[in-house]
Amino acid sequence: MTHFAGQGLVREPFSSSPDPSFLLDTQQHATCLQELEISLRLRRGLNVVTGDIGTGKTTLCRCLLRAFAAESGVDTHLLLDPHFDSSEEFLRVILTSVSGRPADPDLNLWQLKETLKQQLFRLGMVEKRLVILVIDEGQKISRENLEILREMLNYETNTAKLLQIVIFGQRELEPMLDAMPNLADRINVRRRLTPMNLSETRRMIRHRLTVAAGGDHAPGLDFSWPATAAVHFASGGSPRRSVRLCHRAMLEMLLRKKRRAGLAEVLAAIRAEAGGRTARPRRRLAAAGLAALVCLMGGLWYGLGHGGPVLGPTAPAAQTSSVRGAAAQQALPTGISSEGVTLLPDRTSDPNDARDAGAARENPGAEDDGAAVSRLTLLPHNDQGPDLRERVDDSRPPLINAAAPGLRAQPAAALTPGPLVRTAAYAAELR
Repeated sequence: MTHFAGQGLVREPFSSSPDPSFLLDTQQHATCLQELEISLRLRRGLNVVTGDIGTGKTTLCRCLLRAFAAESGVDTHLLLDPHFDSSEEFLRVILTSVSGRPADPDLNLWQLKETLKQQLFRLGMVEKRLVILVIDEGQKISRENLEILREMLNYETNTAKLLQIVIFGQRELEPMLDAMPNLADRINVRRRLTPMNLSETRRMIRHRLTVAAGGDHAPGLDFSWPATAAVHFASGGSPRRSVRLCHRAMLEMLLRKKRRAGLAEVLAAIRAEAGGRTARPRRRLAAAGLAALVCLMGGLWYGLGHGGPVLGPTAPAAQTSSVRGAAAQQALPTGISSEGVTLLPDRTSDPNDARDAGAARENPGAEDDGAAVSRLTLLPHNDQGPDLRERVDDSRPPLINAAAPGLRAQPAAALTPGPLVRTAAYAAELR
């Protein structure tokens, strides 16, 4: 540790050992640890924590053991490697740990179960002790030994389980549990740890540097924001891979006589970590650079008022509506007010356009009026009365006087060729 002494550190910040003091108090880790502690104190039985490689399961396991280490009425037993060739060997190891003395090698499977049950009843009922069995690397447990654990859960009183079991394992354990519904149904706490996000990665790096500096003052070393982003995307959010990359980046920083790890040091650490296989880290770094560029452009766009540097801020809605209202007022025919009317756009693709052309040929004098009216349809809001029409002879010309006072103007497309035509008198009544 002398190579870090000149940097204001009292211990190695990025050690690969599962030191509980280096565990970052993220939401998922803190919640999982609290749920496990409550379940164990209430003697609820079986608890399972799974996750990908390097997500902090072993460190969380050591934190759980440390939480009960100072209590005199608790017996904690840690099984680091649960792989055994037979159920007898598995039971013999557990019995030896619980009883504190070697198990008789002549006992068969049934005798081992009975001896373990008597030991648990003595510790739990007579001595009132809390017995906890913590199993790490739980994916190595065979199906037969999982059945042994299920039978241990039957050692209970009317109010509590005599043996509390916590299994930490990789995600290969999950299908094994799902294939045993009678065991999966007995799990009280079941959690899956996931990789960290970018913010949690940066917090973890700062937390480790602070703990390594003694915790009383800020460390003399730091990682820049681009370096942190590169570590996160190159490691995929895995705490173990992030710690390993940070350790290599710190070595590069010390060799270059710097006090701040930048992007160059992290890139050198990624190249050394990849060992010549740099395709995957390069893709992750490209994604990190693209994300940083998007954040930068988004900040510039937000600072320019949501309209961008070319268009500028958008016009207020009230100003736009007033401009449209003025344009509509200018487009109205003379003598017609815009109050109480609805402006509908012209349907230029309507199949009745051919009829409009025929009506224009029959009434050449109304060509100008029809051109003006074809852009707008003026309909009173309250025009919901009966549509009174009169059947006339098809041979007679339509009785339409567009210039009659009080007549509501209609587009040519509304005058369908046929016997039903509204007269000027009826139109005046309706208005």
